[in-house]
Amino acid sequence: MGIALDTSDPVEKRDAEMPVSGDAPAGPPEAPGPGRRDAVPAPDVDRAALLGAALAAVVALSFGSAGEWDWLATAVGLALLTVITVFFRLDGRAAPVRRAELAAFAAVAALCATLVVAAPVQSALQWFTPVGRTCAAAGAVADAVALDTGRERLAAAVAAGRFRPGDPAVPDDGTLRTAAAETGRTAEAECLGAATSRWLWVPAVILAAGVFLMTDRRAARRR
Repeated sequence: MGIALDTSDPVEKRDAEMPVSGDAPAGPPEAPGPGRRDAVPAPDVDRAALLGAALAAVVALSFGSAGEWDWLATAVGLALLTVITVFFRLDGRAAPVRRAELAAFAAVAALCATLVVAAPVQSALQWFTPVGRTCAAAGAVADAVALDTGRERLAAAVAAGRFRPGDPAVPDDGTLRTAAAETGRTAEAECLGAATSRWLWVPAVILAAGVFLMTDRRAARRR
């Protein structure tokens, strides 16, 4: 029995086995594995975060302007500033578009910063300006008026026979004084809150202008 020998040229055999350029590879395409990621670029600017922070700041300013500003507004403003600082990024657009985005960012940042400075500004007005003395006087007047009104109404109710002598439902003078003091504190707080809201536009304008100028200058240097 003879042995068949392969006398073909190995170079020609290798060229015959190689696929022709332009032919589709045999078999289904390789499925992406768990460790692979699609090459989708992440957005540079998360405008949803910017719009959400603006909406939250406007709502907080609208409802917080009634009554006294508290330090919770400061915490809310700091949280919103953190959100827009983390998510806002400038892209390589033309100067007019970039400045429009900067103006929007500066306006939202100013609204959030207004929440931050509201309580400190109110404290400064209360302790270092005549506004604090005026609001304290308004609270004292409201306290006295509420106490006198409560006593008159109680006396009229007793005279009309609505309450019997010794009735436990009849408020004593200490209860009337406590209610009147609460009314006075509410009046003073509303006075301070209104005075603070009238001055909040000053730091808002300063902060908006400062944020816009500094960010625009930094973006121009990068370009």
